[in-house]
Amino acid sequence: MFCAVMNLPQSPTRFQNYNKRLLNATRVVCESTMQKAAKEAIVEDNSDNNIAVAVDGTWQKRRYTSHNGVVIVTSMDTGKVIDIDVLSKYCACKNKKNHEKSCKSNFRGSSGMMGACNIFKHSLTFHNARYTKYLGYGDSKAFDEITIENIYGDKFQVEKSECISHVMKRMRSRLRRLKEKMKGQVVCDGKRLSGKNHLTDSQIDKIQNYHGLAIRRNLNSVHAKRQAIWAIFMHKLSTDDNTQHGFCPIGEDS
Repeated sequence: MFCAVMNLPQSPTRFQNYNKRLLNATRVVCESTMQKAAKEAIVEDNSDNNIAVAVDGTWQKRRYTSHNGVVIVTSMDTGKVIDIDVLSKYCACKNKKNHEKSCKSNFRGSSGMMGACNIFKHSLTFHNARYTKYLGYGDSKAFDEITIENIYGDKFQVEKSECISHVMKRMRSRLRRLKEKMKGQVVCDGKRLSGKNHLTDSQIDKIQNYHGLAIRRNLNSVHAKRQAIWAIFMHKLSTDDNTQHGFCPIGEDS
């Protein structure tokens, strides 16, 4: 009462007790909800325990230099979260004797690998399921680690799928890198690469979008996908005097 009258904050120790209760209750609800979501994913996959998942993470800092991160596993069939893992490489322990009991650090290795491996290891005990199809985002170090560990044995190899959005981003970043590398240089027509009607930012964005469409429209054919991607390049080279539309589709979709 005295603290309330004097507008003083509560003791941190008192608040921490409630904080622990909330944490425990939240953890129970979280785990039960994720287990239910995992069962739905198995049913959606015709009761097959080998399910497809998307793995993504968020870090405290960018560029894979963070000491703390959170990894999320989502079912590709239902879109629901089925697993999470909070990882830290930071140790703030001052007492070495109590280090093992109280240390918050639970990961060793590069920040790029922080994530998927631990979650894949406990999928069988937590969900009685195997994450055999892996849709990863960005860096491939996590998948390389999963492959080396051979978590499910030779009989159940983990397959990696590429995110189309990230493939599109790579196309954009490579073109921008080329544009920056050749800045000020003159190409065969006597003009600069980044000049008007050449590799401008707007043209790079268009090529990126066309690249994504070429992949999405030809998911079942590598040959058709390759031809559609080359059609972008040839179409950009085309002029009224020298047409280059051999790879372009025929009809209204052209």
